[in-house]
Amino acid sequence: MLVITLALAWYFYDSVQWFEYDVERITIANSVLNGHRILSSQAAQKISLIEDSVTNEGIGDLARWHDNIQVLRTSIIEIRQALAEQNELRNADGGTMDDLNEMENLVEAIIASGERIEAALEDQRPEDARTELEQFRSAGTEEMFNELMLEALATSRKKLDEANTETISLAHYITGVLPLFMLTLAGLTAIIAWLFSRSLTRSVNELHHGAEAFSNDDLNHRIPELHEREFERLGMAFNTMARQLAEHRAAMRDSNIRLEAIVEERTRALKSSNETLGRVDENRRKLLADISHEFRTPLTVIRGESEIALRGKVKTKAEYQETLARIMEQADQTTRLVDDLLFIARADAGEPRLKVRLVSLNSLLAATCTDFSARAEENEIVIRQEFGDRDIKVMGDAGRLRQVFSILVDNALRYSAPRQTITVSLGINEQEIMVKVKDMGIGLTEDEARQAFQRFFRGGKAQSHARGTGLGLPVAKAIVEAHKGGITLVGKPGEGALATVTLPAEDKLKAVA
Repeated sequence: MLVITLALAWYFYDSVQWFEYDVERITIANSVLNGHRILSSQAAQKISLIEDSVTNEGIGDLARWHDNIQVLRTSIIEIRQALAEQNELRNADGGTMDDLNEMENLVEAIIASGERIEAALEDQRPEDARTELEQFRSAGTEEMFNELMLEALATSRKKLDEANTETISLAHYITGVLPLFMLTLAGLTAIIAWLFSRSLTRSVNELHHGAEAFSNDDLNHRIPELHEREFERLGMAFNTMARQLAEHRAAMRDSNIRLEAIVEERTRALKSSNETLGRVDENRRKLLADISHEFRTPLTVIRGESEIALRGKVKTKAEYQETLARIMEQADQTTRLVDDLLFIARADAGEPRLKVRLVSLNSLLAATCTDFSARAEENEIVIRQEFGDRDIKVMGDAGRLRQVFSILVDNALRYSAPRQTITVSLGINEQEIMVKVKDMGIGLTEDEARQAFQRFFRGGKAQSHARGTGLGLPVAKAIVEAHKGGITLVGKPGEGALATVTLPAEDKLKAVA
């Protein structure tokens, strides 16, 4: 098989070499033939341009005249290069170059006559141009050039035909001998394969049965000893592989049990972390939404007041002070909004900042009622205080708790009509402390009561009755929940509302009577 393969390779190599040689001959012969054709065409065109210029006593297209000369000389160069390649390929003596040199001289003679005629016509000497044309015709340059060109074309065609004929003969030779090589190689291959198959069938069958057993998960199967050395090594490798796979499978089974337990534990931890991150992200988005929502109005007012102060005529000191006072009022409102929103965000994140100490709720509620007494008198509203005789104290942040009570009393005043009563009461039992603020104002529906502690929510009647940001009750809820307490709001439309704050009596924040 090796000898036949080498012989076939040599045969193809030699055939390709001859084929490349013939292709190169055809290519060069085509180049020579095309060069002669272009030269013949351009020479005839040049002679025609010369005769037309003398007949018309003027050069029509000067660019075409000079382009034609360039093409003639370029064609001579290309033919010379092709002939040089042909002579080198065929190892010729250069005899063809003599004909080309003579042809080149005739072309230069045609070009020279044309240039003399061109000069005569440009100098307005038509008689000299005609005389030059007659001399050109009498010299027989055109006839000699045509004879040489016919001989050159005939020689080029002959060489091209010879190359084509040899290429076709080579192709027939290759296609005739190739089938014999292929049949011989196929016969030897079949004989050798049959001889090998007889000796290898048993070993291959054993290996096949072993592979099937392993693929069917029978790792206890073992391949017997084989006669051929290579297959014996392969069988031993299969047996070693089966033994190692069985050991690895047992180890993997134990590892999977441990891994499943670890994954389950980590999954629970990851789920808890994701929930925490979700709450943190939700709080962050809510905070950003709240800030962008609430800051728009005060910042717009501040910008408007500033533009009014800077625009127009110079204002008096009092006018500037009035403008700055309004700006300061909006800045204070913005500061309060920032404080409230930050407290809500920290409370949502489980990190409220409280200054915890022992606080008297009686004193806080009394001070809160006093803060709103003047406003209540203006609206002819009575604030009734029902605190009882016991001084109820709680561990908490006095400022934040007072903020809660102020929010509830302020809401009661906002939504109460003149000559109504607001009741602020304080009580305690074994489990919790209760602070209640009740009014007889516009009231609210059950749906409004459920949404009252959402940030920036305001009921339909509340929006038309009094101004507000809708942030008071959410802040109050955050403060109360930070004190481990709760806050509720109930009421009916037209019958007022009742806000109840509960604080633990016995917890981490312990109440003391």
